[in-house]
Amino acid sequence: MDKILPAYHDPLFSIFIIVVMVLVVAVASNVLGNYRKDKQRKNLKDFLGTLTPDECTLHINKVPFEPLLINPLSLLAHTLTTQGEYQKAVAIYLYLIDHIAHFSEKEHLLEALGTTYLKAGFLKRSESVFLEILRKQPRNQTALYSIEVVYELLNDYEKAMQTLKPLEIMGAKPEKLRAHITLTSVIRDSSLSQDQKINRLTAYLEDERYSYRRIIQELFKLDYNRAWDAIREQNLQEILDVLWFLPTSNLKLDIIAQNRLLSSIYTARGVLPLENAVEDCGLFAIDTMIAARRGGSTEVDLNFSYGCNQCKQLFPITFVRCPKCYAINTIQVKESIAKKRTQTGYSLL
Repeated sequence: MDKILPAYHDPLFSIFIIVVMVLVVAVASNVLGNYRKDKQRKNLKDFLGTLTPDECTLHINKVPFEPLLINPLSLLAHTLTTQGEYQKAVAIYLYLIDHIAHFSEKEHLLEALGTTYLKAGFLKRSESVFLEILRKQPRNQTALYSIEVVYELLNDYEKAMQTLKPLEIMGAKPEKLRAHITLTSVIRDSSLSQDQKINRLTAYLEDERYSYRRIIQELFKLDYNRAWDAIREQNLQEILDVLWFLPTSNLKLDIIAQNRLLSSIYTARGVLPLENAVEDCGLFAIDTMIAARRGGSTEVDLNFSYGCNQCKQLFPITFVRCPKCYAINTIQVKESIAKKRTQTGYSLL
């Protein structure tokens, strides 16, 4: 060793060797780190290039980028999404994502971009955005929940189920979501016979994780006799609209006559005579309609609207997932008295 390194026993030389090795490792790490970042940036840029919106009237790319623009432009994009201007919102999100270097700073913008595509109905683009987020940040719960919605809308229930496992690992409790996916897959499974569907749906009634409203709606489509057998008085409020719009031929008067609230509902509708009406059934709209019928008025009817218990939005049509926040099992049926209109069809079943 002395012939190769004459000063090998010199402590200063040993220190010099160590310093040189540290510098080499530091330089190599820096070079590799920069290469990795450049590659990730190029991959993201190539990925975003596939999402460039076509024929957008908002020429955001001509605006010189400044970091101070991030917050106001993010708010503008969110507002445009709320107003349904999805193409303009996408253009802003792509502009911001393209000009922000670090992934951690633009992760929330990618989430917003994926959600905008989801609301606009571009499900495959939404899926690709959320997959890109999960590729870099596998523990992003927002992306996991959102991509589950995408897979559900694509009718790919197997992939939707696969998103629940990482959520469970991270401490989430998606039991109701799993039940929701299972119920949806059964309802839309064309390979199941009518009897198989009915048996599965009635079995789900014993589990509170499954939506009672959805099961009853589907049972009325498949076998209204089995549906009437599954009617529960404590759940009548949440299926009031379903009962109200049932064709007269699908009513079981023997079951209706034995239940105070059911009797009142169909007395108010005009199916049963006023003599069978009770004084107070507990539903203001139904009691008011019965009182109106006693007074000789027959031109009253019920109108229904549907609220979400989570985001508090109100919608004119029923839903399974809230159209605003995509929450499940949050529908709230709201009835109001209105002037009777001629019914041209039955839309609930």
